[in-house]
Amino acid sequence: MKIENIPQHLVKSLIEIIRSLVRVHSIYWIGATKNHSSSSYLFNSGGIDKFNQQYEFTLLVISYAEISDPKTFMGEVFNRMKEQVKLYSIHYCFNDIKRRLEEGDNFLSRVLLPVNCLVQESPLSLTGYCYHPRKFEEIKKVWEFRLNRAAYFEDKTDTIDMVNDESARMVLVSQNILQTCAALIWAYWEWKPHYFELDLLLNLCKNFSKSPGIVLPKKSFTSKKVYSQLCHAQYNSNFKTVDDVSMEDSDYAGNLAERFLRSVRKEGNKKLKELELLHNTEFKNET
Repeated sequence: MKIENIPQHLVKSLIEIIRSLVRVHSIYWIGATKNHSSSSYLFNSGGIDKFNQQYEFTLLVISYAEISDPKTFMGEVFNRMKEQVKLYSIHYCFNDIKRRLEEGDNFLSRVLLPVNCLVQESPLSLTGYCYHPRKFEEIKKVWEFRLNRAAYFEDKTDTIDMVNDESARMVLVSQNILQTCAALIWAYWEWKPHYFELDLLLNLCKNFSKSPGIVLPKKSFTSKKVYSQLCHAQYNSNFKTVDDVSMEDSDYAGNLAERFLRSVRKEGNKKLKELELLHNTEFKNET
């Protein structure tokens, strides 16, 4: 498959590197973007030192063995691609895929299509998308559960505490964002993340929504610093014995999370209305 506006030698190299790290049954393309960045240095005689093009790929990887640490896997791919390609990958084991396809899986039914396939050892028996009012009720139930959990974490970040611990507060904010992402992904893809990592889930959401732009880092130092604190919030809380997160940083992060949740709730509710109509209409047409 040829991905539009993406150099084919990069796609080929990416596939080869993934296959060198794990035995792959198939790889499917979900999304790809191209980012530009330039660097200039005062002591370089030419002024502009370099102009970089970095690509981001969202792929579904079906392997024969389980990928126990997706973050390490994606980091290894990034390094081997000489930091030209940032990978955001969704992983399934081949045996799990066969079981899911036998039972029916709406997410896989829309991704595992021949048009999206980059490499494959053998064909998969695909099932179509399942339309049913009960299916919609399931989508709505999970959506509401995730949003309620996100709202719970948001509520806990706004309480006035007798003891201040901004690093711990940052954990609550990051959990708010993670649950909001999970709700959004479920509404659009009907997919439950196997691995919860903030940078991954936000960038997966970028494939279909503009809301993640509220949280993803901007060019300012503060934005990049707070995003890093959010991404490493759980680690910092577990292993750092010095609270080096300021109240200004946690307030900034909390504001982002609040805006993100509000935007996702509005966007997701609109999406659910579309799904309700679709499931009811298609089910009536089939019967």
